[in-house]
Amino acid sequence: MINKQNDDIFHLSLKASDFESLKVSAQLTKKQEIVETLFQKKANPIMKNPNPRGYRHKAVLSATNIKVGSNNQLRLGFFEEGSKKIKPRIGHFLHHPEIDEIFKTVEKLLVTYKFKAYMSNYKEGLIKHVLIRKSYAFNQFMVVISTQGNLFPNAKDFIKELISIHPNITTVVQNIHRKDTKLVVLEEEKVLYGKGYIQDKIDDLIFNISPRAFYQINPALMVDLYHKALEMANISEHDTVLDCYSGIGTISLLAAKKAKMVYGLEINDASVKDAIKNKKENKVENVNFILGDVEKTIEEFKDKVDVLIMDPTRQGASLKFIQAVLNLKPKKIVYIACDPQTQFRDICQLTKNYNVKEIQPVDMFTYTAHVENIVLLSLRMR
Repeated sequence: MINKQNDDIFHLSLKASDFESLKVSAQLTKKQEIVETLFQKKANPIMKNPNPRGYRHKAVLSATNIKVGSNNQLRLGFFEEGSKKIKPRIGHFLHHPEIDEIFKTVEKLLVTYKFKAYMSNYKEGLIKHVLIRKSYAFNQFMVVISTQGNLFPNAKDFIKELISIHPNITTVVQNIHRKDTKLVVLEEEKVLYGKGYIQDKIDDLIFNISPRAFYQINPALMVDLYHKALEMANISEHDTVLDCYSGIGTISLLAAKKAKMVYGLEINDASVKDAIKNKKENKVENVNFILGDVEKTIEEFKDKVDVLIMDPTRQGASLKFIQAVLNLKPKKIVYIACDPQTQFRDICQLTKNYNVKEIQPVDMFTYTAHVENIVLLSLRMR
């Protein structure tokens, strides 16, 4: 079972990537080589990131307490690599600069209102994490504050001060934890301000994005990635498309412009709720979103599929899922992955019946070792 709700490719830590010391051109060359060596096949030239710095439109900092005089005082920061220790620090060159400015204000207000970080060893404190998302198209910001328990004293005054400093914040959400967990956001939440979501735009489609929904952290390049994936799919007006791990419906709704019918399969309930809302608000009729374990729903899917699009987590797909795809026999598969290693593993299984036709690496995560990759596969005619 694969749940994409908390998959964010990687959580930034204080450990520097080897790629941080390389020029962007050298990073691109290295990532191109990684993909081509793995697949033993020539790939298209890697798609460049238009914003090599400050491209992350979603960021998370975690809360810790430090000694100031005789008292504990809250600070936000990053986990040290390979440990549970949080080192106080705000600011990362990969974050969008406005996100870091909001982090500074949130930390200052948390200190002013005498909030303390939750300490699991002592079962004391309240604040666990702060997540900020930015809309690429509309410059809206969402602030999510994860707390241990449902208390948030002086919430109205806190938010009033926050909004007065950052009027582009359109919603503030409290994510409520009732257990110790490594996850940043859980299912229970309370909207403290605004509608509980922000909106973004791809082409002429508007998308609602809630705190737990999956959405690419680099939306500028995401648009180019989706356009390229759909170009590779070459969908016709007679095609039925199956979009697996469909999230909030971005690819599904874009594909619906060309397809006869699109089905989106997704396990994350928050994402499916957003997807259905996005379908209605964009007045798209030829899309159906199905909530459930993607492994099971694809096994139960009986319609003829012309094009299958899959964009799983970095763990890739299960053998059970791959077998279900082989049984469906779609004419074309477009496999989008944030980890080419697991993508290659899965494609080795698919090549029992499919040929790799095109490979397109994408530098979605500049200054890190991660590379996004799109592969087009075509069903072999027997």
